[in-house]
Amino acid sequence: MDKKRVGCLYRVSTLKQGEKDDIPMQRISCNNFIKSHNDWILTKEYIELGVSGYKISESKRDVLQDIKKDVLKKQIDILLVFMFDRIGRREEETPFVVEWLINEGVEVWSVKEGQRKIENRADKLINYLTYWQAYGESEKTSIRVREAQVQMAENGILTYGGKRNAPYGYEFIKSGTYTKKGVERQKLIIKEEEAKNIKKIFNLYVKQNYGIGRIAKYLNDKKIVPRRSNLWSVSTVGRMLENPIYMGFPAYRKKTTVDAVTSKKQPFETWILPENKVKNLAIVDEKIWYEAKKIRDSRNNIQDNKDVSIKPRQTKSELLFIGMIRCGECGFSFMTANSKKKNKNGEIVKHLYYRCSGTRSSNNCTLNKKSIKKAEVENIVLKCVYDFLDSLSQVDLSNAIKKGVLNNCDNEEKELINCEQKINEVNSNIEVLKNEVIKSLTGESSFTSDLLNELINEKEEEKIKLLNLKEELDNKMNQKKLKEDELLQIKNKIPVWKNEFEKADLDVKKMLLSEIIKEIRIFNDRYEIDFRLELSDYIKPNT
Repeated sequence: MDKKRVGCLYRVSTLKQGEKDDIPMQRISCNNFIKSHNDWILTKEYIELGVSGYKISESKRDVLQDIKKDVLKKQIDILLVFMFDRIGRREEETPFVVEWLINEGVEVWSVKEGQRKIENRADKLINYLTYWQAYGESEKTSIRVREAQVQMAENGILTYGGKRNAPYGYEFIKSGTYTKKGVERQKLIIKEEEAKNIKKIFNLYVKQNYGIGRIAKYLNDKKIVPRRSNLWSVSTVGRMLENPIYMGFPAYRKKTTVDAVTSKKQPFETWILPENKVKNLAIVDEKIWYEAKKIRDSRNNIQDNKDVSIKPRQTKSELLFIGMIRCGECGFSFMTANSKKKNKNGEIVKHLYYRCSGTRSSNNCTLNKKSIKKAEVENIVLKCVYDFLDSLSQVDLSNAIKKGVLNNCDNEEKELINCEQKINEVNSNIEVLKNEVIKSLTGESSFTSDLLNELINEKEEEKIKLLNLKEELDNKMNQKKLKEDELLQIKNKIPVWKNEFEKADLDVKKMLLSEIIKEIRIFNDRYEIDFRLELSDYIKPNT
């Protein structure tokens, strides 16, 4: 008699489990179980490392897809697992994966729970309830882990055990708390010398408008050595600027699992942060950190063509408006810096110019002056800025903001309320459909389980779209709130702005100007300036 061909599936949720005893334990148990059946023979093993049966859909699990292909090729007769939750923990799809296997003629067995059958309605109900319970346990575990992470974050204690590298600016000491496996967790404390460098990095970025590349060069030129390499890199500086631990808020769940080897960075709004600041971990002020975030977000937006950056694109040039000034005659190409050196009475004199970048790549630019002297451009624009501020000082900005003249959020608020209502409706529909699945399995529903599964998936997709819309609306509301804050900051600076500006060095001057100006455009017959306060569309000085 031909023996039944057995395929064994071994799965662990984390790579660390695979490195230890979990996979060998599953393999030994399954092999011993096969030996207890004289008509069985092991022909194939499927191993999934670092794959969550709770978070990852079966369609994105390569091993499950391989099993399905082998089943269709009639290469296995039995799928054996240590426990049925190794197949998956998703209540809306795993029962139907099992049902598909059985319908294709494959027996599904568990070492601990025996054979899964679907010969009658009771079998189908048990099959569904098994994964409904597994999903619920995973959900509870996720909630418990999340709460534990927040509680430990509030005490500055890491959620994992053993030794790892502390973030730059900190070092580890023993915490006196232990993981379930008895490994002592580590606790962070500030490393004062490195903390000074962290403060410098944020100051350069926020106060002096250095880009992250320029910051890395500054640190390297100053012979400041990073933690794990010889030189500072752009990516290292960028990660530091976005890490909320530097304002006293350790963050968890910054990434989510996409598949067995891929993770995806999540929006900042979804990160787990403690409710209260861990004061003994704070190196920079919250206001400075969020100002840095606002600059990062705006620069990302300009790269994605979403908006105009709130800061100049770069500050290396000696020209005030590089990064915010464009040519209006050739499709708004950015103006770049140009210089000429002349020998005047034996002395080398350097002359600076604004030049349209479009003239270098094509001859389509119709700007009469391809290069315009620094003084000519800056005198005109600065006069407009001073005139604008003088007129602005006469406006009651506080009252205008309060009445919502400048920032009317009514439409977004209505959309947000409507979106939240739809999310609640979809959640209710999903619960109804899940209850109907149970009725279907017991023969009390006129709908098939396949149809209900399809409807649940459609509703889940609808929910994802609504959640994305909600996030977009929340961001719009937050941006408008930031706009109000900007307006009030500008209003408060008006009385001392000119004096502060004239005393500042070049980098700070550019920062001050960027707080007032969105963009400058040069045409043959006029200059156009978009100010951050939208009280008038354009300023057109006499040229």
